[in-house]
Amino acid sequence: MSRYPFLIQRLIEAFSRFPGVGPKTAERFVFYLLKQSKQELDNLSSIIKNLKTEIKFCPNCFNFSLNNFCSICADPKRDRTTICVVAEAQDLEALERVNTYYGVYHLLGGTLNALEGITPKKLRIKELVERIEKTSPSIQEIILALNPDLEGETTVLYLTKLLKPFKIKITRLARGLPTGSDLEYADEITLSNALEGRREV
Repeated sequence: MSRYPFLIQRLIEAFSRFPGVGPKTAERFVFYLLKQSKQELDNLSSIIKNLKTEIKFCPNCFNFSLNNFCSICADPKRDRTTICVVAEAQDLEALERVNTYYGVYHLLGGTLNALEGITPKKLRIKELVERIEKTSPSIQEIILALNPDLEGETTVLYLTKLLKPFKIKITRLARGLPTGSDLEYADEITLSNALEGRREV
């Protein structure tokens, strides 16, 4: 049984629910916060509260944004003939750090996973199809930039079958990404090679 006061224990339990955070790390977070000034804690609390009220989804690609459209979709210099399909915002950020892709994106919000009940209806696949239907004459390529794991591969196969009738070039990331790895943690050179070596599916 914990000897910490109830409030400290509750915060440790709350942090422990974060991805990749165990009880010991959660404990360190709490004791770090206890050493901070009230003003610093108030600032942190305000930022967390504003996450849900200030952050919006871009209606075009579903990236996070403070404005109506995200900075990528609002940029007139981006190549709108190419759409790079990613699972999450972290994957988009990883690809942007490479500085070799100048098209636009579409965020699915995850990948297909039958065990967790993530079906096509729970992802933004319908929105992707509608986006292609609205702009299909101008779209030349769809890049499927999904993690090379079981869920990513399943999603690639599903999207390939779904998008083939549009007669648009469909490619996927190729060399440099080992099976089972995450885009988010790949280095810039590996991602650059994967983008450059993408192949049609």
